[in-house]
Amino acid sequence: MIKLLYACALPLLIAAGNAAGSTVFSGLDHEFNYAGGLDFTLAENQDRITSNVWITRGLNRGIFNIAQEEEYNGISTFGTSPIGTLWAFGTAADYDTLDYTAWGMLANQNPRGLVGRDIVVYLEDDDFYIELQFTFWGGNSTDGAFSYIRSDVPAPTGVAVIALGGVLAARRRR
Repeated sequence: MIKLLYACALPLLIAAGNAAGSTVFSGLDHEFNYAGGLDFTLAENQDRITSNVWITRGLNRGIFNIAQEEEYNGISTFGTSPIGTLWAFGTAADYDTLDYTAWGMLANQNPRGLVGRDIVVYLEDDDFYIELQFTFWGGNSTDGAFSYIRSDVPAPTGVAVIALGGVLAARRRR
């Protein structure tokens, strides 16, 4: 019985993942503030957007994705960090027509110039697009402080959890 349920659920899980396509989140509902000078390896000093993207910053230089890299990867603001993300000026309404690049290229050696600008971030591993707007960027004298507001990304739910829950429920009834 369990094998039958699993065999039926697995194709549904795969189809649900492939059929869904990109997910676009709009609005600036979530605020993240990093005061700077803190232990960026602690969860409270990271914006854990998804299980694949945890944005933080060291004492200086650019932001990075501590879920996939240990520090900012680049010289000045030019680099590949945050790994697993691509950035563009614009709003979620136009997400499919924007020109995406690495964060450092978007900042163009002036991260403070990003403050107040509408930005869309593509989370590559999740296939999510979110809106983001920096509200503060501190220089080296602020020990890496920065803040932004972004789209709220709900915790994962859906078909996979429901289907697997059904398999587990069937197993308990045996």
